[in-house]
Amino acid sequence: MTLFPDTVGDVLSESILGRAQERDYIRILTHQIRDYTQNKQKQVDDYPYGGGQGAVMQADPLYQCWKHICGQHQSKPHTIYLSPCGKTFTQEDARRLAREYDHLILVCGHYEGIDQRFIDGYVDEEISLGDFVLTGGEIAAMAVADAVCRLIPGVLSHDACFEDESHWNGLLEYPQYSRPAQWHGMEVPQVLTCGDHKKVERWRRKQSLIRTRDRRPDLYAKLDLSSKEDQKLLAEIRAEELQKPLTLPVSCTPATCEDWENISWSYASPMPSHGYLIWHGDQPAACISLSPLNAEEALGIQDGKWSAQEPSLWLQFHGQDPALVHTNLMEHVLSCARDLAREAGIGWIRTAADKRKKAQLEHLKAAGFQYRGNLSRGQTREVAYELRLK
Repeated sequence: MTLFPDTVGDVLSESILGRAQERDYIRILTHQIRDYTQNKQKQVDDYPYGGGQGAVMQADPLYQCWKHICGQHQSKPHTIYLSPCGKTFTQEDARRLAREYDHLILVCGHYEGIDQRFIDGYVDEEISLGDFVLTGGEIAAMAVADAVCRLIPGVLSHDACFEDESHWNGLLEYPQYSRPAQWHGMEVPQVLTCGDHKKVERWRRKQSLIRTRDRRPDLYAKLDLSSKEDQKLLAEIRAEELQKPLTLPVSCTPATCEDWENISWSYASPMPSHGYLIWHGDQPAACISLSPLNAEEALGIQDGKWSAQEPSLWLQFHGQDPALVHTNLMEHVLSCARDLAREAGIGWIRTAADKRKKAQLEHLKAAGFQYRGNLSRGQTREVAYELRLK
């Protein structure tokens, strides 16, 4: 139901949906709401009661159009109004609509919307594409129609055509490549040309996990990743990201309070005499501090102890550039800390790490830091690590 049936019909009669209609797998009809008015001007809108901007689509033309469509079916079709006030449409909604209903009526509003009385009396559900406003409901209706129709058996050549796509199993789809194998200096990943289908499927699963984690953490949080294979993939991803190299030279310089104030991602201000900036090229990449820590000042450990009662440097992390999270930046940070300690003639570096930050713990272990136990200060979740410099 729309004020622009030709436009909607033209779009939905092309490509896959067009061929599916020719083969009678689906049928999509567009109805001009103006044809159901009872005035010569074919007026379908009027000023809103109570005043305000714009015009509202009247209830009766909508009802007459809806009644005509319902009369063509033995059972009442499921009626959907495309509205910014509706529930956000998801792939699960597309699956539900394709599974539960043989006939759908999609109502496209326009202007300032439609008369609420039609919604209250004849609309079964309201659907929105997202938190934004369109001029009319046609684009949203075409999106819903496309998403639902392609799930009807026969519309696509095989179920795998949509089962591997984004959102079907809660994951975003893996990257796709086509010929040629090399384009503008960029090559297709070698695994995709090896001919080993098991390796290809494993690579695609891994890429989907990475893409979903990075782009849609809300979806990633809902995934069940408890299988042995997924756990192996996650371990591989963590290991690979620890080694992803930085592309520019890394350097370390003393920092000032002014330096810290100019960095949006630093979350603490150490004493300037103890603060350092790690640079990636000419851009600050991380903030740390290295403070002298005498034996009697060493923090207590609940279930362990420091290896030696000797002077040490206390290493604290004060933030890093979010764009460099999945790189080996921490390897460079710890290397700078070792160099600074050696220059100061100190034989030990000690630090605390949040036990929930698995990547940071793995970086510390990879750099040779040894676990010493849980710190005893307050309600902390911090654990103690130390490194003896040789």
